[in-house]
Amino acid sequence: MDPITHGVVGLAIAAFTGEAVSIASPYAMGSLLGAVIPDADIVMQVKGDYSYLKNHRGMSHSIPFIFLYGTVITAALSFLYPDASLLKLFIYAVSGCISHLLLDITNSYGAQVLWPIYKKKLTLDLLLVYDPLLIIVSLAIIIPSINSKIHPIISLIMFFAYLSARYCMKLYVKNKVRDNFKEQGKILFIRVLPSMVGLVKWHFVVKVKGKMIIGELNLLPRKLKIIETMNDLDKKLIKAVKNTHIARFFGEFTPLFHIKCIKTNRGYEYSFIDLRYYIAKDFLHHATAVLDENFKLVASAFHPYRKTRHVEI
Repeated sequence: MDPITHGVVGLAIAAFTGEAVSIASPYAMGSLLGAVIPDADIVMQVKGDYSYLKNHRGMSHSIPFIFLYGTVITAALSFLYPDASLLKLFIYAVSGCISHLLLDITNSYGAQVLWPIYKKKLTLDLLLVYDPLLIIVSLAIIIPSINSKIHPIISLIMFFAYLSARYCMKLYVKNKVRDNFKEQGKILFIRVLPSMVGLVKWHFVVKVKGKMIIGELNLLPRKLKIIETMNDLDKKLIKAVKNTHIARFFGEFTPLFHIKCIKTNRGYEYSFIDLRYYIAKDFLHHATAVLDENFKLVASAFHPYRKTRHVEI
């Protein structure tokens, strides 16, 4: 989720204190800081996109760290608000952190919530990176003129009803996709992901023997279209590149990717494609590895956000 959404949700949590949500409330400030502090890993951006994206939503988004954040926030705010309850400050700071982790695992990027026991990113593939309905519900909890008429508990129930509806939509899309491609052969896996734009658009990746099919299903109207069909790469070509640094990085960066290879006059050019995000008729993240005719790595680069950005690996 984006920082604004996290911050607004953090303030919405503070509304459950029964106090006005303002800078005068230590618990509102604790919840707000807790809701945004896991994204402090943005400091890795000073080393470039490679370092940032490699570490983003890693251990900084784990359960052990939320208690560390809660302790630091409580200690800092206790100096600014000496009359505040330390226990209450800690509870709201940790609650803000928990909201951050829960929201991040609802979208397709996920987070290493269970680090260090389990280092893979967990994801539910339910919400958009920027979800307007989540903002609306949070603001309804915060704004006094609204929450005086609609109790925050009601707004919270509305949010969970929305999550349930998203889950039902995802199941519906998965079943439709399975029915549509069952004649292609045995389906090895299906992953359904929220579109980057559009509340009723979903993207999907279907793996059958020999290929991956990437497409989109728009629920209004119920229209399914194939974006691209990607054939599996020859095992020899996969073996030649899989132990390169760029291949290992990309495999850690995204669990859902495809590799293409073209023969050139000087060797082989591999393209790595992150299949999680599709926007403006292209996928968001790419990488390239160039190997000579003896399959020795010549050059490699990561292309975050667009193909024109080159980060040498």
